[in-house]
Amino acid sequence: MERLPVSATKSNAIRLREELALARDGKQLLDQKKDILINRINLLAGRTDRVRRELDRQLIAAYQELKLAVVESGRADVEAAGLAIDAGLDVSIDERSLMGVVLPLVTVTSPRFRSEYSFVDTSSRMDRVREMILSAMSILSELAEVEVGLKRLMDETRRTLKRINALSYIYIPLYEATLKSVTERLEEKEREALFQLKRIKGKVEEGG
Repeated sequence: MERLPVSATKSNAIRLREELALARDGKQLLDQKKDILINRINLLAGRTDRVRRELDRQLIAAYQELKLAVVESGRADVEAAGLAIDAGLDVSIDERSLMGVVLPLVTVTSPRFRSEYSFVDTSSRMDRVREMILSAMSILSELAEVEVGLKRLMDETRRTLKRINALSYIYIPLYEATLKSVTERLEEKEREALFQLKRIKGKVEEGG
């Protein structure tokens, strides 16, 4: 087993014990962090699937409503009404931190409804299409929020696992082997010193 090149002294043994304890504590904290991150990843993954399905459902419904609006009012009038619409969406992005990972919080605020196209050339379906598209935009912002958060959490989890593996399979075994070697050499030195002391004591007694 590979060991650190340190001399067998009591001060080195104390230092190695302290550094080994720090490494073990660090691994324990990283294990806790990993569990928290994985738990949040699982929650966001489920939420991502639900939000994506809701977005698909909303967009399909809006498209169906738009097709009916085209049938009722004609493509030219619907296109003209679409060009006249100013969505006026207000998008704000805040942040929060989870175990050092910055997660986005996206909020989309729609303006109060105000018709910007002619009621004569279009039907009420255009109002419904507009509302459905604005609703889909809100869902889309939520999907962006959870997908970005999910990616950041997964990246941090991978980095955390690398640190855990480095501590588990490289640093902690290295310090354990080095401390064991230093401790054994110190014990051997103590036995030799005790043996020499007994020899000296024996010679003194024989001489007396």
